[in-house]
Amino acid sequence: MIDLDVWADVRCPWCWIGLRRLRRAASVLGEPLHVRRRSFLLEPDGPVSPGQTTATVATSEWGLSSAQWESTSRRLRTEGRREGLDLAVDGALMFDSRPVHRLLKLAAVTDHIDAEAAWDATFAAHFIRNERLGDVGVLRAMAAGWGLRAEEIDGALAGGAFSEEVAHDLREAQRLSVESVPTVVAPDGRRVSGAAPVEDLVRFMAAAGAVR
Repeated sequence: MIDLDVWADVRCPWCWIGLRRLRRAASVLGEPLHVRRRSFLLEPDGPVSPGQTTATVATSEWGLSSAQWESTSRRLRTEGRREGLDLAVDGALMFDSRPVHRLLKLAAVTDHIDAEAAWDATFAAHFIRNERLGDVGVLRAMAAGWGLRAEEIDGALAGGAFSEEVAHDLREAQRLSVESVPTVVAPDGRRVSGAAPVEDLVRFMAAAGAVR
């Protein structure tokens, strides 16, 4: 068993790419992969421009020129295709991912839910279909598709349930100086970027004692 903690945000395309690479690295080692998904917020105070496309925000708020963003977007799309992902990153909409993290925490402790599939489904909604994940109705429909019950979904979206679990992950990220995602942490404390090449992830897992 490969046992890892991974800090990630569903708004981060590299986090989805990294998830695919972690799975491939585990396959190379011939071991099952167990990932504890830890919440991270790219914008802890919420997005400055909710509902705007990533391409628009990149050139209006992040200080990138159109050419610089196109280069970044092209690289993300190329790396995504290598992992079987057809990313529509330009049209991905800004949203506060905190409610989604609460839903994902709920999925992780619900026996009949595949939490990894829920993360994949969220990434796909954001980066392939460019759904409005800042819309409560969209979130309800998405979480229902995972198999969660309506009352559970509403409890998590209301902000009480699983808020502390998300906050705990954010405090742990600060304590460990996790400043970018995806960040992978092994049982011995060593870490690596989850966006690293598969070969590097294989070496990391083997050397850091992640295989038990």
